[in-house]
Amino acid sequence: MTEQIFENNLIKSLASKFLRAPNQLNKTFESDVEIIKANNMILAATTDSIAEEIESGLYNDPYLTGWMIVNVNFSDIAASGANLLGILISEIIPSSFKEEDLKKMQNGIKDACEKLNSYVLGGDTNFGEKLILTGTALGFFDDKKFLTRKGCCPNQILYSTNKLGRGNAFAITQLLNNNKEKIKYLPIARLKESKFIKKFASACMDTSDGVISTLDQLMRINNCGFELNEDWQSTIDDESKTITEKNGIPLWLLLAGQHGEFELLFTIDPDKEKKFLAEAELINWQPIKIGKVITEPAIKINIYGKLQTLNSTEIRNLSFNQSGGIDSYLNALLKIDKDMR
Repeated sequence: MTEQIFENNLIKSLASKFLRAPNQLNKTFESDVEIIKANNMILAATTDSIAEEIESGLYNDPYLTGWMIVNVNFSDIAASGANLLGILISEIIPSSFKEEDLKKMQNGIKDACEKLNSYVLGGDTNFGEKLILTGTALGFFDDKKFLTRKGCCPNQILYSTNKLGRGNAFAITQLLNNNKEKIKYLPIARLKESKFIKKFASACMDTSDGVISTLDQLMRINNCGFELNEDWQSTIDDESKTITEKNGIPLWLLLAGQHGEFELLFTIDPDKEKKFLAEAELINWQPIKIGKVITEPAIKINIYGKLQTLNSTEIRNLSFNQSGGIDSYLNALLKIDKDMR
């Protein structure tokens, strides 16, 4: 099923000539990190860049840019349940970049690492026309058990580490309102919670590309679907709800847009739920139950008075098919919404 998604096909094409390492334990698309056996250890490695977000104006605060290069990578480590080693960072800096902004960006990196009790292990610095940050995060599994995106089954329960939608609400305030409206956006990789999740979950993935995209990828990997709770609106971040109301945007589009809040979505067996919630309470964490796994490979949500099946293929491919920027992308989402009414 993965071949219906443009991004998946692009990744397959780019990697088609590469030899797969014999000591790599995950297959393509199966995990948020690469899982590698090295002698008696199992390592986790992931790499991610921030470039489009800077160019589009989504991340126009240097401090946030530094904060995000750490958290986008550490979030992948969290989704695997690994212990964090640290991050390597490459910075391509334009000559026009102000020294004051460079200091703010480095402070964002520093504060993010300190918040998560981790370190910058090293990296590389170059100069170019545009600001581009790339991070490579490393971790390890001390118990040789790891989380992947594969393993969820019908009748399991779908949870999130926290309420959803804040990533797309932030994008609305940044890209549609000329920054007149502000929403605090400093997501934190859910490393602490992932240690509890690993003990109970059958599958896990972070929401870096938005909730619907995350569920769609899990659906394609596991050949089963998801039905969100009838009261799914209660799982949406309250401040984000206000943003959609002020901008006349349907609430469910906070799940459909492709800028995430870096929460973890995970599935657990019903017979493990009681013990899982009891252990979560010990660290004052209240995971959010958002739905269930269903047999049909589809994503279902109750909107406009009935249970509807989303065209998640179209939703995921929208950002690759739109050449007119954010306005064109939003109008395409609104057309999907109109067709569902």
